[in-house]
Amino acid sequence: MTTIDLHNDQLRLAVDPQAGAGILAFHGCIGDRWLPLMPDTREPGCDLAAASFLMIPYSNRIADGTFTFEGQHYQLDNTAAHAIHGDARKRPWRIVEQSPTHLRCVFTSTEHDNVNWPWPFEAQAVYELRDDALHMEVTLTNRGDTAMPGGFGWHPYFSRSLKQEGEPVTLEFPLEGAYPDANDTRIPSGPLAPLKPHQDFAREREFTPVNFLDTCCYGFSGGHIAWPDSGVRLRFEPAANCRHLVLYNPEGKPYFAVEPVLNANDGVNLLGRGEPTAGTTVLQPGETLKSDCVLRMTIVRTP
Repeated sequence: MTTIDLHNDQLRLAVDPQAGAGILAFHGCIGDRWLPLMPDTREPGCDLAAASFLMIPYSNRIADGTFTFEGQHYQLDNTAAHAIHGDARKRPWRIVEQSPTHLRCVFTSTEHDNVNWPWPFEAQAVYELRDDALHMEVTLTNRGDTAMPGGFGWHPYFSRSLKQEGEPVTLEFPLEGAYPDANDTRIPSGPLAPLKPHQDFAREREFTPVNFLDTCCYGFSGGHIAWPDSGVRLRFEPAANCRHLVLYNPEGKPYFAVEPVLNANDGVNLLGRGEPTAGTTVLQPGETLKSDCVLRMTIVRTP
């Protein structure tokens, strides 16, 4: 583990460039205490490898690891039922810029063996602390000679409790719809559909640990997580092209995930079927896809 620590008066961020440029911990200063907005994966007993990881050159899953693009069939190597979360999150990235509040890392697929993607690509990830906000930026560049489909996303986990075990956490994320998952595989079984009540967080409500949820939604334009008893709110401010949000609520765990992503689950196959909300982008040789998301901490009150 190689830890790069970024810090200012309000936020602390730990990143491991050798493990996909993933986040190891993210703390906010509330009153006179540093509280874990994301689980601190360096702590004994934490069962997460990363507090947040990057999914690139696609986010979430590709059904059976197979797709057709511009008339050619592709089969990815699968270690699970479906290809999942891209192929850069466990590989080393190079540091190219670093300061106490800023880190830029680069991943070039041709520098690694057996990258599970048919096209060569380059990715850059930027983390920057600015006052009360963590700015996250990612770029994906097609380094091949032919067009390639691409997308990416962030997979941050958040602490269910900040100060006391059992404290409530609430979500407010207005969304337009969700992809049905009739086969319980996280692969869309149909086009975008209206939100079901348990998927609807247009009005702020509690996100309890007893109701499992793992769903990909569309229409993301911002929202927040709040820990009312701790007096903390974390606001999401995504770029305009970051239109999907995956909500993951594992039962009985001290964390949950709220994942801003560009493409839908199985986006490359949705693209092939002409789904307008697929979110997968066709990148010509040398073309770059860029997006960002800001996590802004607000102290609602000092407990």
